[in-house]
Amino acid sequence: MKQSLAGVDDETSLYALLQPALNFHGPIRYNNRWPWSMTLGGLLLMLLLWLLDSGQLNALPPDMLNGLWWLIRPLYQLPFGPWSPFVLLTVIGIWLLLSRYQRLKGLVDAIWHKNLLLDNQLQELSCQPETKAREFERRFCEFNRGNHKRSIDWLCQGHYQGEQHQFDYQLFDFHYVDKHTTTTTDSKGRSHTRTTYSHYHRYGVIMSFGFTRDLNILGYSNSGQRGIKWEPASLEFRKQFKVLAGSEMTAAKFFKPAVVEQLQQLGQKLRKLNLEFNSQAELCLTVADSDFANVPCPLGLEDAQAFLSLLQQQTRLVKLDAALHTIHQLLVYNDNNF
Repeated sequence: MKQSLAGVDDETSLYALLQPALNFHGPIRYNNRWPWSMTLGGLLLMLLLWLLDSGQLNALPPDMLNGLWWLIRPLYQLPFGPWSPFVLLTVIGIWLLLSRYQRLKGLVDAIWHKNLLLDNQLQELSCQPETKAREFERRFCEFNRGNHKRSIDWLCQGHYQGEQHQFDYQLFDFHYVDKHTTTTTDSKGRSHTRTTYSHYHRYGVIMSFGFTRDLNILGYSNSGQRGIKWEPASLEFRKQFKVLAGSEMTAAKFFKPAVVEQLQQLGQKLRKLNLEFNSQAELCLTVADSDFANVPCPLGLEDAQAFLSLLQQQTRLVKLDAALHTIHQLLVYNDNNF
């Protein structure tokens, strides 16, 4: 079923993909009788061995106790000890349970992801994650984050049709990693080095704006942004954002009262909102909200009919819609033809 998703390009095809699950008339799940038997059997046998070793079973009749020792005595000749076969049996059972769970979850996630793309008129684009991150970094300071690794983990193409403007945009998941190395000295003067990695994600859209250049509206600052600090009259706006502009004229022309109001409202809906207009008049809008580009799936294949009903409903990326609407309004307010 998962392999067939690549050929799905509309909702009808996606719903048809679930037909085998609907015909099954029951929850879609693995028969885990053997993995559970292996796991529980291994644990019970380890418990029995521990009870024998610790003398907890010495109260048993001598014939029974001698019989148990006779059965397990060959285990003590094993190179990794008497516990090794039971540990291996338990580990294999747990591995089978987890891998089957992940496989089924991966199928549900893939179907749900395809559904989100269709409901929001998005087309997934293939890219080299680290190469694309370097390309975006050359265009926007926003991608100058992370001292260890940067990648575009997910990239889509979309189109917005407004009343007065329409535009293409790219929706992305930017993943960056900070590497931290700390050195400590113990009481004997020996140095110990510890390295940790912190992973972060920023989600956003890139589009060709056309009317504004060299302007940064920052709710989550980053190194690399340059410009003249500019502050509008609104105290609420100044609490939410810092503005760096190529010139005071650029900022004064852009920040009409209606624009300030639009950005304040959007900043209340989205976390750590940044808008960066580069020298080519491109806009990069980024946020920290993971549901900007994705919505968790609340159901699985335990009930295929309920899952199908969920897919048949429109699932909008509400925060993305709010951002696109605001971008459209910014275009309107900065287009002298309107």
